[in-house]
This record gives sequence, structure tokens and C-alpha cells, in this order.
Amino acid sequence: MKTLKLDSSFRPVQIIDSYDAFGMIYMKRANLVESYPGEFLYSTHDRFPLPCVISLNRYVKIPKITLTCNRKNVFWRDKNTCQYCSKVFPSEELTMDHVTPRSKGGPKSWENIVTCCKKCNQKKGNKLPREADMIPLSIPSRPSPYMFYTLGKEVIHPQWAPYLGKYKIK
Repeated sequence: MKTLKLDSSFRPVQIIDSYDAFGMIYMKRANLVESYPGEFLYSTHDRFPLPCVISLNRYVKIPKITLTCNRKNVFWRDKNTCQYCSKVFPSEELTMDHVTPRSKGGPKSWENIVTCCKKCNQKKGNKLPREADMIPLSIPSRPSPYMFYTLGKEVIHPQWAPYLGKYKIK
């Protein structure tokens, strides 16, 4: 199991193994915020709740990073989901689509690129979404580099949602 690690001001820092999180609690470097219901770690004489969310006893400086608008990152932002037909595909079966085609002045930017399956990309061609009657599922936007650094490719556990706040992935 995985644990969401927060700093002392309850900002998400990273996702770690639950056993490592327990070690941090035991060594008094972190506090238990939430545990997995009905899940425990056992010693010879005791049982301990399995940490789901912990908070560190100190502030952690997160490095400043910039996310490049490339294939891998666009697919991560859109969760490998075609933004036109809403189907999930492996990366090899996806393309990036310019919402406003480059032939019509559309830039290569986070705000103009979405994940698209090959079939939908061919269907849309170099038309605007309204011309092709294909509106993206969500408005493309620049993802938070902080969230990318913190969560990377991890699956987000529902119990973590209240602690992700403005960094929540759609």
C-alpha cells in the first residue's frame, strides 16, 4: 500500500510506501493523519493502523520545476484518455491533437493540445472542434508541475482527495 506524505503545513510532498511511513511515525519524524480502514501492521504484541496519510514534523522545500508540453506529459495530464471519444488507450495508440489546428494558427501549448486516439484524430482532421462536431471532454490547461513532482504516475487514493486541494488532478 502507498501513503500520501504531507509537510508540516499539510502540502503534499510525495507518495511513499506505507511501511516507510510507519517507520517515520515510529521514529517521531511524522504524525499519523489518516489510516486505511481495517488495515493494520502487526508486531508480536501489538497492531498498528496502516498509514494512509501522514504529516511531517517539518516544512519541506519543493524544487521549482517546469513541465514541458510533450507527448508523455500530455498523456499523463489526460490520463491516457481520448478527449473526444472518452476511451482509455495505451500510449502507443494515442496521438496529440491541436484543438485549434496548426494550419489555422493554433500554437503548440498546453492550452491547445489534448490526448486523442488515432481514429478521432483522423476524423477531426484540421477542423476546429465545432466544425467537426467534436468538443474535447475537458478544456486543456497547463498541469501543476508541483502535482507532477509530488504524485508522478501514482494512482490517487480517494482518502487523499481532501489533502490534494487545488493540486487535485481532474
